[in-house]
Amino acid sequence: MKVKHALFVGLMVLVSLGVMGCDSDLTSENTVIVVSDGVTGGPDGAGEVLPNVMVYKVANAADASFADLVFAEKVEGAHVGFAVRAFGETAWVPLMEEAILTDGDGRARLSSLKERLPASYLDAAPVTLQLQGRVYFSETEYSSDDLGIIRVLSEDAELNPGMIAADHDNTIHATGGLNALQDWVDFLNVFQGDWPYVDDEVETVIPRLMEEGNDLVIVTGMFPELRYGCRAQMMSHFETGAHRTIPIIVKEDMLFEHSNTFKDECLKILKDLYGGDNARGMVGDTVRQDGYGAVANGILYVPFQIHYEPDFWLLDTEGYGWIHPDTIAWDWGEVEEKIAEGPVVPANYFLKHHTGFKNIAHRGGGELAPENTLVAYRNSLAEGADTLEGDVHMTSDGVVVVSHDETVDRCTDGTGAITGMTLAQVKALDAGYRFTTDDGATYPWRGKGLTLPTLEEVFTDGELAGAPMVLEIKQEGSLIVDKVLDLIEANAMQDKLILGGFDQSTLDLIKAKAGDRGLSIKTIFATEGVLEFTLTPTAIMKKEDYEMPADVLCLPAAMMTQILMAKIRILGMKCYVWTVNTEIEMKRQMDWLKVDGIMTDNPKRLNALVEP
Repeated sequence: MKVKHALFVGLMVLVSLGVMGCDSDLTSENTVIVVSDGVTGGPDGAGEVLPNVMVYKVANAADASFADLVFAEKVEGAHVGFAVRAFGETAWVPLMEEAILTDGDGRARLSSLKERLPASYLDAAPVTLQLQGRVYFSETEYSSDDLGIIRVLSEDAELNPGMIAADHDNTIHATGGLNALQDWVDFLNVFQGDWPYVDDEVETVIPRLMEEGNDLVIVTGMFPELRYGCRAQMMSHFETGAHRTIPIIVKEDMLFEHSNTFKDECLKILKDLYGGDNARGMVGDTVRQDGYGAVANGILYVPFQIHYEPDFWLLDTEGYGWIHPDTIAWDWGEVEEKIAEGPVVPANYFLKHHTGFKNIAHRGGGELAPENTLVAYRNSLAEGADTLEGDVHMTSDGVVVVSHDETVDRCTDGTGAITGMTLAQVKALDAGYRFTTDDGATYPWRGKGLTLPTLEEVFTDGELAGAPMVLEIKQEGSLIVDKVLDLIEANAMQDKLILGGFDQSTLDLIKAKAGDRGLSIKTIFATEGVLEFTLTPTAIMKKEDYEMPADVLCLPAAMMTQILMAKIRILGMKCYVWTVNTEIEMKRQMDWLKVDGIMTDNPKRLNALVEP
């Protein structure tokens, strides 16, 4: 792509070679320039993806291949410029009056985009423009790359097309990762000018996605030299005529080196530009990178051909939880189906974001306010808790109240078992009487009117707004199970809680009675079920006819090990641990053991680690 006549009208700095001060060794015969893509739109061009160029010095530009660029010299101090035109136009419109010098990595980046575009292009948005980058050797001699594109999105998100992001290197070609000898053979096709090998199915799927009004944005963490090989691949497999429809946004375009951060920041920008409702999905083969970026931005993640066994850690989004093996797509037909369906959101809160980590306020966050009171529950949500935790007992007159202990002795100014007291007697007690944060020097909640709440009060409190809960019935018997289920049903809480029993008999009653009512309530393993889960071989538990004792494991933190966690992941289960109050143990459970949630008396401390 070399030209020998001036098209940059108005590029005033390029008046003479003397002014430019170019490397005299650079010529059109030994220089290759590769231009990136750009995306702009929204108010004032905020969050736009800015195009750049890379300038290489090679032995023979006419025959330069990907391999040549890998080892080529990256030219510092070269003078480059950018221009755009609509597809079908002949004249290029310069985006700048002064050239940009390449840095030590051979790169020059445009400082802004939207403010440089002609008003006619902005008025036509959303529109795709052809982008040219060129490196000058003299007033009239330069080499150019015309294959960049600029996607100009409308400020009105409703006018923007859908945005589907896809990882490049293993997602749009057949192998789905370097997992077998043939995968490596296909991967090495890069040296034959076909990197990576593209699945025939993708060639048919992508045009259909485009016809449905979607942009496919390829987001990859590759190094800059690979852009040249990717461009050749895009030309060969995905372009129609002269109109290039698929932007490639690589790591170097975004100035983020770490792949997790790159995917997160890139998808955030694209989501903001296209509008949140138009971000239809991220397709990728690496959960720890692609999944991390998608889940961090609330975008549907379609895991593609992830070969995780026995390396179950490959299903970890590193801080946002785990994807379930059943959600993996094994071909692009499934990818299309999942994107068309959109986010499949189960009714139950705890499965709604199946990759989401939960900050669970144990007893409402008892280190921060008197435990199991409405004040504690309200405070924990304000301090960053996702979920409330509580236990229930029933008074002698048949009212379900929230309390961890079966007696009122530890937390109130009274004594006695809850089962032996009426609701009026329980409500007469001061639930803030014994709360202290300074070893008894002061009792800031004494005499403030705090009482143990009924379960109905927790469910209906306006400030709690039906907050999700992990709830355990501490008392045995059929009557309290019926009472709790009555309240759950009356307040539409069946999809917002996980319910457990103190022993297996209570759990069995919960499951049977909920089933009789047609309530689909997720349950917590009782102690007997935990032992069964721990001791039963994984192969048996993976059989289709095996019935799990419950849905979610809640374990003491000291019981959790990597071996047990491996089994949990292989079976696609979720696990929360209790009670974790120190920062070091919170980090151990989150970062090393990778649990799905932590029950803590101090949700504020945990929130500071989850969202630093």
